[in-house]
Amino acid sequence: MDDNLLRPALPKSLYDRIEADVVKLHIDLDLVLPVDPYLVAERLGFIVRRFSEISNADALNILKTGPDNSRDGLSYRDPELDTFVIWINDLESTYEPRLNFTIMHEIGHIRMGHRGDSPLAEMIANYYAAYALVPSPLPALLKCNSFMDIIDEFNISIDCAFNCSKRCMNWAMYGGSIKPYEQQLKEYYKKILNIDGR
Repeated sequence: MDDNLLRPALPKSLYDRIEADVVKLHIDLDLVLPVDPYLVAERLGFIVRRFSEISNADALNILKTGPDNSRDGLSYRDPELDTFVIWINDLESTYEPRLNFTIMHEIGHIRMGHRGDSPLAEMIANYYAAYALVPSPLPALLKCNSFMDIIDEFNISIDCAFNCSKRCMNWAMYGGSIKPYEQQLKEYYKKILNIDGR
């Protein structure tokens, strides 16, 4: 069951804040499609580490210090390194699109200033990751007609593509009114992808 059906929607102002921050990331960091979360983290000065780089015992200790639902990944500010460290659990899943989502999810927690874990923080970070990987105006710009097209263009998982395609269809169904920051993003990608008149 899609757990998004069980959750209330976020306030519109929060969606706008998330989306505007994502657009700023795309433009300020000179991103290209599909988005490479490792590159995003690097350009933000964050460190991404994989559990496979350390012993299983060390990985378990890191997981124990994180929030209860940190099985896929977690992030924290390391005072000695003076930056954020993002840990991804590649011991349970090596599926790169899932790991990519986890990195963007953790970047969402960091960028939105989350200090602790809560169901609301998880909703925000999930939306942040999905919107960062597939901003609403871009599937139409790239003429994606199905969630399979979204998988191919954006290199994301089937689950993520399905949810993003629903979001993008809702966006288009309700007029697809482009917010100023989304228009900026659309123009940015039209230029990068050399797309005229769409």
